[in-house]
Amino acid sequence: MSRLEEFGPYLLLKKLSEDSLGETFRAGRVGQQEVQEVLLLRVFNGRNINGAHLWNAVRDRRGVQEGLKSPNIGLGTDLGEVRGIPYIAYDYISGKNLSDLLVAASSQQQPMPVDHALLAAERIALALAMAYETRFEGQRVSHGFVVPHLIMVSSEGETRLLGFEVAPGLTGLASGGAFSTSVTRYLAPEALAEGQAQAVDDTFSLGVILYELLTCQPLPPPEAEGYGPVIRQGRLGAEGEAIPADLAQFLESSLAPRGQRIADAATWHKELSKIILDGQHTATTFNLAFFMHNLFRHEIERESEEIEAEKTIEIPTAVIQQAIQQEPPTPVAAVAAPAAAAAPAATATTGSVLPDAKLEETGPVPVERQGGKRGLWIGLAAAAALIAAAALGLLYWNQQRTEVAEAPVEPPPVVTPATEVDAAELEPEEPAGPTPEEIQAQLADMIDSRSEEMEAKLRSQYDERIARLQNQLTETQDAAAEREAELEAARQAEADRIAEEERIEAERVAAEEKAAEEAAAKVAAEKLAQEQAAAEAAAAEAAAKPEPPKVRLGELVRPGAGVTPPKIERLPDPNYPAIARRLNKQAVVEVRLLVDETGRVTEAETVGEEVGYGFEQAALEAARRARYTPAKKNGVRVKMYTNLTMRFTP
Repeated sequence: MSRLEEFGPYLLLKKLSEDSLGETFRAGRVGQQEVQEVLLLRVFNGRNINGAHLWNAVRDRRGVQEGLKSPNIGLGTDLGEVRGIPYIAYDYISGKNLSDLLVAASSQQQPMPVDHALLAAERIALALAMAYETRFEGQRVSHGFVVPHLIMVSSEGETRLLGFEVAPGLTGLASGGAFSTSVTRYLAPEALAEGQAQAVDDTFSLGVILYELLTCQPLPPPEAEGYGPVIRQGRLGAEGEAIPADLAQFLESSLAPRGQRIADAATWHKELSKIILDGQHTATTFNLAFFMHNLFRHEIERESEEIEAEKTIEIPTAVIQQAIQQEPPTPVAAVAAPAAAAAPAATATTGSVLPDAKLEETGPVPVERQGGKRGLWIGLAAAAALIAAAALGLLYWNQQRTEVAEAPVEPPPVVTPATEVDAAELEPEEPAGPTPEEIQAQLADMIDSRSEEMEAKLRSQYDERIARLQNQLTETQDAAAEREAELEAARQAEADRIAEEERIEAERVAAEEKAAEEAAAKVAAEKLAQEQAAAEAAAAEAAAKPEPPKVRLGELVRPGAGVTPPKIERLPDPNYPAIARRLNKQAVVEVRLLVDETGRVTEAETVGEEVGYGFEQAALEAARRARYTPAKKNGVRVKMYTNLTMRFTP
């Protein structure tokens, strides 16, 4: 930017991006001598945007901005318009919007890994879920215009959603055809058709964004049967593989028609979190920050240098004067008001107040009043000068009038003899009226009286202003306390709901485990009874024979007379399944083994009902690595089946 431009109360430091919604700037809020605060300024001046229409739709939504406080929502500081162009100011976010990030990832052939994509989508959904717990004018806050252009990813890997304040107005404009498909493809078809969005429509936008994050490709149009075939044909951008089945099903539910779609962002966030947990996806903000630095390393380094340079920029005089005019009026203006009563009133754009107007507070009351005291004496001096000029004019007029009144009328010339005349008789008489000393005394009395009057008036105005600000502060604190109480109640209700769901889930799991144990015990008892019956039958048969058959080495035998079953020598600890450990699952697994004549396990299979969560596989792997003292029959080492019970406890 060749020169610094002004936009209302802001100084435009650098243009960061431009899209069909408008422009985004790094801007400074200007004080009397310096940039007081650096902000992210979103200006809605897109080519087809009707600024007046948009402003009329959103001008009363400052309450939304004030109520939304979440780490994943941009912290709004101002909502307004300049020359008919609406804008929003946020705390500065050093990073890129998601639209620019996707373009850079595609152009540099660095698709976002699956873990990173899931993390970014989860944070966007969390922002929407937190907003949904907030109420504005009695209604839950949804968004309705969730597009990558209003999602910022910071250089530190944090994701923040913007635009809650203006989303309803933008949705109406989109319905009227103000934006191209580069924006409208993220909006639910129902919202575009109706010109207004519902909470369920945010999940459609989340689905489109998640698909693009995973594939690094725009979502193709749906086929006749919907988005299912399109999703199943998609490929992960980083791995080149098909989208996993659970994610594909999740995306299909997100992009379904409104009546079949996932109901809201909170439910969407919960289901995605379960997919992340089950799939053991482990991306963190650090990973996302590293990905951002790979894409935008030079821009991030240059931005730090630019911000340092901006701290020393020379602010144009006109901008400083405008900032000064927007400060609260000083006592000097109040003192000078009587002398300037005839001056024309300034327009509202200059920030001036009417000469006789009562002082109104437009900002915090200054802590130090030294400048105001000095201005008081300057004002008093000006008033004294005016009064002195008037008094001197009065003195001059009195003197002229006295001289005219006292001037002697010359008599006609008379010849008289020369005689001595007393010198005192020749001195003129003193003129009538006040003397200069008396006028000066009167002037001093007038100045003192006027000073006291003005000082009392100023003191009264300041007292009124301080009282008014104290009332405003009390009201603000009360409102903040009430809002915090509502948020705390909502958080507690959510915590209670989650705790109840966890309790019910734990009871269900415990009941299933108990049933599994009882079933396994029943199966083991039945098998043992069968084996005992078989052994008894074998023993009876052997007893009936006059001579037992000769036993061969490695022969497979059953329990019976002369048979010593195998005894375990070493059993490795089984590997506890990761998913079972994460879900705090426990189980009992029964394994049937064939131990050969060397004491090795040659066969292993589980018996009883399936437990799941990877317990059977872990039990079989441990059983195959076990070592036994081989079974013997009549002193000969033989093969024999035996059972092994493994218990998994967290």
